Amino acid sequence: MQPRTRPIPSKRHLEVSAKTKSWHPVERNGWIIKFSQYRDSNILLFIVSRFTGQTIVRYFPHEDEAVLFINMVVELSADDVYDL
Repeated sequence: MQPRTRPIPSKRHLEVSAKTKSWHPVERNGWIIKFSQYRDSNILLFIVSRFTGQTIVRYFPHEDEAVLFINMVVELSADDVYDL
């Protein structure tokens, strides 16, 4: 039996990983929010309803826009499904 080898990450993957900051998920009003920042300005949000499983993925070029979107979502009931 051959030993398992781990795949070697590409150079591009390593570059992106080095320039990306990510924080632990936070739960607010039944919404689980994961926030990642690439190159200090590009924001990627993953928002999941704890009750329905609805997943919202959004990209924002500016942090202010991302914060406004997060505030809007956490005001919604996590028990319902939305078309955002």
